[in-house]
Amino acid sequence: MLHLFTRSSTTILLNTSKTTCLQSASPSFGIRILRNQRFKSRFFHRSSFKQFPNRKPPPRSGKLTLEPATNPSENLPSAPQLKLLDRLKAQGQLSQDEAPRDLSHSQRLFAPFIFTLAVCGGSYYFASTWTPPPLDARMFPALPQSVTTVAAIIAANAAVWFAWRIPLPISWRFLNRYFLCAPALPYSVGLLGSVFSHQSLTHLGLNMFALYIFGSTLCDQIGRGNFLGLYFSSGVVASFASLTHNVLRSRFHVYALGASGAVFGVLGAFTYFNPETKLTFIFLPFVALQAKYFMSGVAMLEAFGIVRGWQTIDNVAHLAGLSWGVGMAYWLEQRVKRRRGLEAAMARERASKRWW
Repeated sequence: MLHLFTRSSTTILLNTSKTTCLQSASPSFGIRILRNQRFKSRFFHRSSFKQFPNRKPPPRSGKLTLEPATNPSENLPSAPQLKLLDRLKAQGQLSQDEAPRDLSHSQRLFAPFIFTLAVCGGSYYFASTWTPPPLDARMFPALPQSVTTVAAIIAANAAVWFAWRIPLPISWRFLNRYFLCAPALPYSVGLLGSVFSHQSLTHLGLNMFALYIFGSTLCDQIGRGNFLGLYFSSGVVASFASLTHNVLRSRFHVYALGASGAVFGVLGAFTYFNPETKLTFIFLPFVALQAKYFMSGVAMLEAFGIVRGWQTIDNVAHLAGLSWGVGMAYWLEQRVKRRRGLEAAMARERASKRWW
């Protein structure tokens, strides 16, 4: 999960041939446009429309002469231009409100806290009641459930990433409201929606690669129901921890997004069930590290980032997701032990009732 500083979204790009108005579908898109040396960025405000002297072609002497405008009204914007300006200004806001309401910390966190409890409760219920479907009812019966489950999550993340790149004002407002975790104006659904949003293709690729590596194995071990409950609850808990941290520190100029909180939850559960599994790295194939040592090193690195105050990496969300994943794995293990103990007790009771 990343912390990003908010930027203005509506930009007027001015080149030598024409003027184009773009509604940025993502912060990275706007940043790339503004850094392009072929364009000169300006912001579309009413104050930009002023009466400037008419500029005539320079005379042969090379000197430039300026004369006052003969018709002062010719430089003023027309009614359609003003209407377009108002619409662009409204579309460039995160919300249709003129400004975020002045809320206390408890008012900002109460509704997200209730939403987090609801998602965790729903994940618990889903994990406890889910049963595998029959083979003929599956969409891809030839593939393992772990592959289809992880592939569906990756496809959902990729779809949201492409949606951010569509320059439509309606989709831009919808994604900014429900697919970002913004402390300035928090929406409860954004805690879950931000888990599917990513800043760049590299951000998306790294998270989905880690999800495939650890998630496919973990889903085979604990089943689809437990895996989905773990994934969604880890993502929401990580988002709420990040939101709480930013609100308490009054960091209202940032927002968070990314699936890394949920992926760290998967990593924590994978390490709990497979502590001795050796992990190798692509760039260091000769180094093999046990999963428990790898997770310990990652946890210490995240704690160090919190102490040092790293800005662009959401260490609080990572550490919260990792802790929640370990806790969920412990709960699943204890539930299996209780179920096995109950089944053994029932078997002994049935055996004792036999007349022979």
